[in-house]
Amino acid sequence: MLDKILANHCAPALVGIKPSNLVSCFKGQYPHLMEDVKALNEKLNKKDIYIDVLCECPQRVLLIVYRKKKLTEHLHKIEIKEFLSSYGYNMNAGLEEALHHLGECISCNADFPHEIGAFLGYPLQDIHSFIETKGQGCLYTGEWKVYSDVTNAKKTFCRYKNCKKALVARVEKGQSLEQIFCAA
Repeated sequence: MLDKILANHCAPALVGIKPSNLVSCFKGQYPHLMEDVKALNEKLNKKDIYIDVLCECPQRVLLIVYRKKKLTEHLHKIEIKEFLSSYGYNMNAGLEEALHHLGECISCNADFPHEIGAFLGYPLQDIHSFIETKGQGCLYTGEWKVYSDVTNAKKTFCRYKNCKKALVARVEKGQSLEQIFCAA
């Protein structure tokens, strides 16, 4: 069951066309979630795919799925480093520390930390515009609220949708994520 939810919500990160994806899992639906995540990590980490708990509450667990190399490279882009540093991230401390800080920001704030868009690969201009306008006045809505390059965003959304469709189809045919990503 975990393979299905990960394929459905995290396909672009799993295949490596997006730095990361998030998925929220209800603990009641996944009584063995932590054991399943650990088992998947043991298999998928060999292919640079990681599943980490960002935060949890009594009802849910928020997971981040990413390819470590891709996310690290993305977060080390100068403009992303500067942006995240302005929100208190120590970008010289490494990926694990950045994810830990993000998890704390999610857990400790009433408002969701909008800088999470940088981790998810959203265009920095759209993140800035979202923050400045408090989410108002966007030109288009898809994976994120688009304020600048609608044409490119639509192409990206289509690519993510096709990726999800293909991965979900394979999982629904009975293939596990391990079989899909660790076969080669």
